[in-house]
Amino acid sequence: MSKTTPANVKLTLYGKPIELKFSAPTEKVTPVAMLPALHRINNTFVETAVAAFVTDQETISCQAGCGACCRQVVPLAEFEAYQIAGVVEQLPEPRRSAVKQRFADACEKLDAIQWLSRLEQMLAEGTSHEAVEQHALTYFQQGVPCPFLEAESCSIHPVRPLACREYLVTSPAEHCQNPTPEHVRHIELKFQVSKIVRKLWRTSHIKDLDSVPMIYALQWVKKHPNQFPKKAWRGLAAGIF
Repeated sequence: MSKTTPANVKLTLYGKPIELKFSAPTEKVTPVAMLPALHRINNTFVETAVAAFVTDQETISCQAGCGACCRQVVPLAEFEAYQIAGVVEQLPEPRRSAVKQRFADACEKLDAIQWLSRLEQMLAEGTSHEAVEQHALTYFQQGVPCPFLEAESCSIHPVRPLACREYLVTSPAEHCQNPTPEHVRHIELKFQVSKIVRKLWRTSHIKDLDSVPMIYALQWVKKHPNQFPKKAWRGLAAGIF
């Protein structure tokens, strides 16, 4: 385990001054080692947005036991794919094999409709954002649950992806079964750590895609060895703050 040192960052978010406190590696590391700090930073950003945009008459609908959103495509930053693969490998047997099989079964179902190849083609052709969002809806329509979803709850909640942390709604949970803009109210997040690091931290493996769909993370890691160079944490975080 790498050594860490306390780090503080002060900034203003949604008109409110906040102070971020986290543990930063003292040695040069790849982005994967920064994930614990990024999780804490992201949590603070989300909490600040909730305080700014959720009224006293509203509540966050997302909670354990409601896994509707866990059937949507989850965009991972490239380095998060290596983290997810590591999480799977650290699971005890027989759960590790069961989760790997869920990944494989889901990919097989999506490959049957050529979902990923169609996405890659759309992005290479410069398809509109609206069309890509519509394509993401076809993923949801397949009803593929996240491999980590158990009893409609996230079984890796403390280390779940950045994008999952940023998806919160205040509309009734039953509307999430058909997540249209007319029925689902998302919390407004002007600063999304997941999107920032997807653009900042990437290698030549990523071309037209700006993220790795989580369901393909295990396949991705097998095809693409980790090529991220090690850097000091300040260098990695320079584009975030």
